[in-house]
Amino acid sequence: MAIEDLIEATLCGGVTLREKHLFRESLRSLVRLAKAEQILEIKTSVKSLTGAITTHAHRRQTKVNLLFKECDVSTLLQREFEFDRDAQTQSNPSSGQT
Repeated sequence: MAIEDLIEATLCGGVTLREKHLFRESLRSLVRLAKAEQILEIKTSVKSLTGAITTHAHRRQTKVNLLFKECDVSTLLQREFEFDRDAQTQSNPSSGQT
């Protein structure tokens, strides 16, 4: 009913029904446009807020991936095997010498 009150307050007497109808539909179109813009603004705000979170998580994951690339797993395993070999040689010094 706010639209009807606005029409009556804006348009003085002496207007045709067609003019009232056009004014009413124009106001309804403006209301729909305002609602659509508000929804778009809300979606943009939510996307920017959650985008910051996902960007931070993505940076953390990238950092972890780079660390794993630097410390190659095969290198770590090779070091472990070398350590085991050294430990076995120290415990059995006679096995490697003739």
